[in-house]
Amino acid sequence: MTDALTDAPDAVMPHPAHIAARFRAPGPKRILALDGGGVRGIVSLAFLAEIEAMLRARFRKPDLVLSDYFDLIGGTSVGAMIATLLALGKDVAYVRARFEAWAPRIFEARGDGFLSRMFRGRGLRGITSHLFNASVLRGLVQQELFDTRLGSGDLRTGLVIVTKRIDTGSVWPVVNNPYHPYFIGRAGIGNQPPRKGNGEYRLLDLIRASTAAPLYFSPKRIGIFESDRADDGGLAGTFVDGAVSPHNNPALLLFMMAGLSGFNFGGGEPEPRGNRKPWKLGADNLLLISVGTGTHDHKASRSTVSAALDAAYALEGMISDGQQLVLTMLQWMSMPTRNWHIDRMCGDLCHDLLGDGAGLRQPLLTFERYDLVLENQWLKTEGLISEVLSDQELARMRDFTNPGAIAWLAEVAARAAKAQVRPEQLPRSFDHVFSFSPG
Repeated sequence: MTDALTDAPDAVMPHPAHIAARFRAPGPKRILALDGGGVRGIVSLAFLAEIEAMLRARFRKPDLVLSDYFDLIGGTSVGAMIATLLALGKDVAYVRARFEAWAPRIFEARGDGFLSRMFRGRGLRGITSHLFNASVLRGLVQQELFDTRLGSGDLRTGLVIVTKRIDTGSVWPVVNNPYHPYFIGRAGIGNQPPRKGNGEYRLLDLIRASTAAPLYFSPKRIGIFESDRADDGGLAGTFVDGAVSPHNNPALLLFMMAGLSGFNFGGGEPEPRGNRKPWKLGADNLLLISVGTGTHDHKASRSTVSAALDAAYALEGMISDGQQLVLTMLQWMSMPTRNWHIDRMCGDLCHDLLGDGAGLRQPLLTFERYDLVLENQWLKTEGLISEVLSDQELARMRDFTNPGAIAWLAEVAARAAKAQVRPEQLPRSFDHVFSFSPG
C-alpha cells in the first residue's frame, strides 16, 4: 500500500509522525470537546482543572497534561482557543492564566447589559459595526502562537478547530489528522490554482475565524488556494464563529468525525475513498468528554429598537437549539453516569438507548457531560449558591462578553467540578498515557 502521507507529490510540509502514530495506534481512543461561550470559558477551565488533577493522581504524574491523555481535543470559539493551547501541551493553570489576562482586553470590561453596551456612546456605529475589535484578540493570540501551523509537530495530540465558512454555508471542522484527505495540498484542476492543505493553515487564523461571532467580531478571510492574496475576493474563504451552526458544543461533530470513514481517523488509504478507516465505536472503544461553559433558558423579549438586537437574540437561540440537539443525540447513544435534562417531553433520556427497539442494546460510546446551568433553581438544588441571584445579577453572569463575571463563574464552577467529576467517568479501561515525541 502506498503511503499517501510521504509519497504525495503535492505535500508542502512534513506530516507530524507522532500524530499519525497516535491516530493509528490500536486500542481505545479518548476525545475532549470544548464549547464556545466567550468569557464563560472560565467554566470549562474549572472542570478541566479537576480532570487534570484526577488524572495526575491516577497516573502519579504531577506534570501530566491533558494532551498526554486525550487523543483528540476539539473546540468551538473560546473552546477552540483553549483546545489549541491544551493540544500544544500546556497545563490548565497556564491556560487559565492566559485566559484571565486576555479576556478583559478582548472584551470591554463593563458589567452592564447588552443593550446599553450596544448604544451607549456609539450612535449609529453601535448598530452598523462590530462591537469588539478583532485585532486585539488576534494580537494576544499571536503572542502565544506566532506562526505555528496546524501541521506543526509542536501539537502533541489531535486538534479540531470548528468554524463556519459563510460564503459557502459549510461547517469547517479543521483537523491536524495527517490521514485526512485535505491535510496536504492538492494540485489545481483545470484553471484552478493549487489548493492549500489543512496542515498549512496558521493556528492564529483558525482561532480568529472560530471566534468571529457575528455582530461581536468581524469575519476572518483565509486563503484556500496558493494564489490567494488579501484582496483575492473570489478565492479566499470568509469564516465566522463555529457557533453559527449546530456545533457550538462540538461533541457530536467530533464523534461523527471519529466514527465516519470519510474523515479517515483510522489511517487508511485516503484514495480510493472506500479504503478510509474510522476509529472503532463502542462503549469500550471510544470515550467522549464534553465540557460546557454554562447554559440557561433563552427567553428574549421582542426588540423594537434594533434589528441587530434581534439578530443577537436569534444567534443565542440557535446556539441553545444546537446544544439541546447535541446533548439529546449523545445521551441517546450512550449511558452516561449523569443524564442532563433535555425537555419536559423526553426528560433526561435515562430510559432511552438508540437502537434498543431494533435489538441494538450496546452504547455507541462512553459519554460524559460537565456543565453549569445558570438558573437559580438549579444552582440552589446543586448547593452552589446560598442566596438567590436577582434577574440583573443572573444576566451579568450569563453575559459571555462580561469579564466582570469571571471570578464568580470560576468559584461556582470549581464547586460544581468537585461534585460532577468522578474517577469512574474516565474508566480505567481507557488508561494509557501517550509518550510525546515531536514529529
